[in-house]
Amino acid sequence: MSEKVNCPFCGNIVDADAYKCQYCDSLFSDPELPNIKFKEFGTFVALLVLTFGLFGIFWIFANINAINKIAENKKDSIKFNTLIVISFLDIVAYVICLANIQTINLVPILTLLQCIIFMAMTYRVIRIIQKYTEKYYDVKLEYNPYYIVIFNILYLSHFIDTYSNRVLQIHEYFNPKSPQMIFLIIMLIIIQFVLCWNTNIHHFYKWLFSI
Repeated sequence: MSEKVNCPFCGNIVDADAYKCQYCDSLFSDPELPNIKFKEFGTFVALLVLTFGLFGIFWIFANINAINKIAENKKDSIKFNTLIVISFLDIVAYVICLANIQTINLVPILTLLQCIIFMAMTYRVIRIIQKYTEKYYDVKLEYNPYYIVIFNILYLSHFIDTYSNRVLQIHEYFNPKSPQMIFLIIMLIIIQFVLCWNTNIHHFYKWLFSI
């Protein structure tokens, strides 16, 4: 039998290892996602810009174990790890194509594929966080599917950085159906696709990998 203590807010008896009082719904500590590295959104954006997006891939690989630990079932872990493997294979293919003049035309396609993988990965991680939060804090988090498509890994970083406020339900949301937001979404989608075919970025990676 687990140890019992009195809730400091309402005085009722609860489990000592509980995250939240089952009687008054008070949290005993600030909500957090354990062991996630590089949580700060500002730092993430700066490193993402400085590395022309390469840091996003590093962030995912650096947090594989932490994400798997908060996954509530094996199926979620399998889906997430499958996307990790596909992402790794896409990166390997990208580097090989950069080094071979005959396959250089495949580089934009592989870049676009990586963007799609990031979208799927962002959705999968957010679903894992949703289930974790619902179990431990009894809160169902909301997320914006438009932002997953447009910002993917960037949105995931912001989602984690604002996690505590989201659980406490004090996070402010934009209205995704407003004309301004719809226009912004269309423009950002166009920019994202244009960047996939930007030769300057691919030349940077070719120099970075020294190939």
